[in-house]
Amino acid sequence: MKIFSKPVSAIIGVLLYTSALSQSGSDSVVIALQERVRVLELTEIVQSMTQRSLLTPGYHPELKALIAAQAYNFWKANPSEKFVSHLNVYSALHYANKYLQLDSSIMDYAYNQILGHNEMVISIELGSDSYFYSAGSDGKVLKWDINNPKVIPTTIFEGDDLIRSIDISHDERFLMILTKTTGTVILDLKGNEKGEINQPLTDPEVLQAASFLPGKDAYISVNRKGEIRLKGLMYDNKPIGQAASRILSIAIDPAQYEFYLGAEAGNITKADESGKVSKIYFDQPYAINSMDISNDNRYLAIGRELGDAVIWDLKSKEQIRTISGHQSGVMDVEFSPDSKTLLTASRDGTARIWDIDNPRKFPLLLDDHNGWVMTAAFNKDGSKIITGCKDNFIRIWEVNHKSLADRICQLVDRNMTPEEWSEYVGENIPYQTTCP
Repeated sequence: MKIFSKPVSAIIGVLLYTSALSQSGSDSVVIALQERVRVLELTEIVQSMTQRSLLTPGYHPELKALIAAQAYNFWKANPSEKFVSHLNVYSALHYANKYLQLDSSIMDYAYNQILGHNEMVISIELGSDSYFYSAGSDGKVLKWDINNPKVIPTTIFEGDDLIRSIDISHDERFLMILTKTTGTVILDLKGNEKGEINQPLTDPEVLQAASFLPGKDAYISVNRKGEIRLKGLMYDNKPIGQAASRILSIAIDPAQYEFYLGAEAGNITKADESGKVSKIYFDQPYAINSMDISNDNRYLAIGRELGDAVIWDLKSKEQIRTISGHQSGVMDVEFSPDSKTLLTASRDGTARIWDIDNPRKFPLLLDDHNGWVMTAAFNKDGSKIITGCKDNFIRIWEVNHKSLADRICQLVDRNMTPEEWSEYVGENIPYQTTCP
């Protein structure tokens, strides 16, 4: 298989052209072309080294890690556009970190894996700056400290029914648990004077979907009959609309106070408090598994069973981009806190981070799962991603390349030998210290 043949041929061509120009005395052009050669050479080195790191077996963890870290050093120094290389460098750094201190004696626990559920992880919600909540098909809701994820989590709810989803209120006081057959449970996270969670509130009506309203102690719900209701002390619980198909997801536009309900039939029902209802139709009617509205209130992201994500402009009310790449249904979508990237989670076993404005840029690929990725979320500052998987594991991913490279240099107490440098970097490339 031929790899990276174009950069190599480009370098050779530019070198020949540079030589010809040198003889003609065009110094400024020569300098520019020499810089271009340097960029192409660095790009080739980075691509080659990331592949070498990924191919280095896990029983050579330090060498695997040093190759990845040095590839990152070259990548960081390279002024070229990073449409592809950022993906390859990230993958090399992740897998290098995975095999450092990997304990294969306990179910191959990787550095970013935590286990608390007995069955698949269905839903994840961020709480305060340092806590997040997870729900599993085992009927449990767990509270985790994101800064100390290896600490045993607190079980805040445990029931016999399968949990469909969880949602947290705008003020982070209430957690709503949507079950399959026994209705809705609402926990008061503030608790009593002793710090214990109060007796949960229960609503026996079985719902298809539900979500808290922003800025209010109430929630929107869709029951088995498809009736859209607003529930809370300030509402009379009368239907404000009717859904013709089973509802799988809800997103709320806080600016316009409009509710978007994604249907199994592949369309979206839009409603407001007054009861005005309309529909958004797509040419390809695939189930709407998940939706999210960007924090700048510009876009609605739609994760579909087809395996793609649709970006809908809330102002112009039109589809502006379709993001394709997953091989199976997209189960969850979420915008980053700065609204510049979109996180997608899929049954193909991967989560991906997409640049919203630049379709040429490859997504970061989080592919180290052993089953369907059912749910995914950014932390509060967007520096980490939490994924929940069918294999019962929760994984916490560093988004920043530098954090992964720094961890390597904290754990590895040596640099490449001259012989290793010659083999894995190149004989004609001056030796560098990878880790200070």
